[in-house]
Amino acid sequence: MRRRRFLAGVGGLVSAGGAALGTGAFTNVEAERSVSIAVAKDYRAFLRMEQIGKEGIDGENTGRSFINGSEIAFEIPGDEDGENSNGKGVGLDSVYEFHDLFSVSNQGTQPVKLYSTYNGDSLSDLALVNDSGILKDDPPTLTVGDSIDVGLYIDTHGSHISEFDETLTIVAEKPGE
Repeated sequence: MRRRRFLAGVGGLVSAGGAALGTGAFTNVEAERSVSIAVAKDYRAFLRMEQIGKEGIDGENTGRSFINGSEIAFEIPGDEDGENSNGKGVGLDSVYEFHDLFSVSNQGTQPVKLYSTYNGDSLSDLALVNDSGILKDDPPTLTVGDSIDVGLYIDTHGSHISEFDETLTIVAEKPGE
């Protein structure tokens, strides 16, 4: 009898405690909050990207990197006076590296690893490169205020003669993520 009375008492306490305290679970929530976001040109963003005036023929700019509206863009071959007008593009089944096309600076508040991704199918590979190699293979860490000069790595193996408009995704992420 005492055992039944004890179990009944414990059961009553548990159910009363659950009703009084609740479980804290919910199924759905919608909450509107005010968010203020400033969108800046590439050269003013937290991850600053700015073209480098690469010297070409007679010290003229090649035009391989340029500002397209508010974003940095690339064109190989370039269309400025410093580009060799006899060169019409990169060769088939080749690997090209164009260093020092633009500078990337960390204007944020924490260190970041810098690399790129390419998901296109016109080229075998497209990536960021510098004097140390392809950044996706060994991403450098940029501390706050650090800058690095980078360019493009272009692998045309399996491509055909044409002009391609490709997208390269530049990634900066907190180390260890």
